[in-house]
Amino acid sequence: MSQRHTVRRTRVVLLVVCLSMVLSGAFSSAGASGGERVAVVLVGHGLPARDFPREKLREFRRLMGQVMEAGGEEKAPAELVTRLHALEHEMRRWPRTPENDPYDAAVRELAARIKQAGGYDIVEIAHNESCGMDVGDAIASAIQKGATRVVVLTTMLIRGGTHAEVEIAQKVERARQAHPRVKIVYAWPFDVEELTRLFVAQAARFLPAESESRK
Repeated sequence: MSQRHTVRRTRVVLLVVCLSMVLSGAFSSAGASGGERVAVVLVGHGLPARDFPREKLREFRRLMGQVMEAGGEEKAPAELVTRLHALEHEMRRWPRTPENDPYDAAVRELAARIKQAGGYDIVEIAHNESCGMDVGDAIASAIQKGATRVVVLTTMLIRGGTHAEVEIAQKVERARQAHPRVKIVYAWPFDVEELTRLFVAQAARFLPAESESRK
């Protein structure tokens, strides 16, 4: 295993641990609220699988750049947008394993922990791009399974990022419009004080204990 892969996997595992601690406390009682069926949709960033054909990935990125230069999908040529969507569809549905997508595997591990800790019947996994269900599809899947309230969470913790602050928020709003009878909550941003305590505690876990440092 390469050093780069080890570092990336360590960061993913750290994120799993951090989110498990935050969410198990914040939502532990939400699973049994007044007869509602509460579902959680956990949204990761999403990455292409490592074995997705490189030539198709390069084409996708090239087309994405052309769409952005044209001013968005509404202004780009229709055939270009159609091909872009076809590649995205193929990329999202590419088979995933812990070997070809350790990030997706880590998100799935976190989702399983949230389901167990929160006692939720329904936990769906989505990615903002490149992998699996998109946010709206995951929300629709949860509702189809009987959810009357959907809590959308993301692994992206802090403010300022376009994915969490803009893109996911817009997808949640579109889902609200599509499902007006279901309460859909985007549980973001995270409280900075809680995150501060969490990361300080995490740093302390990797520092020598006071008693050991005096030896």
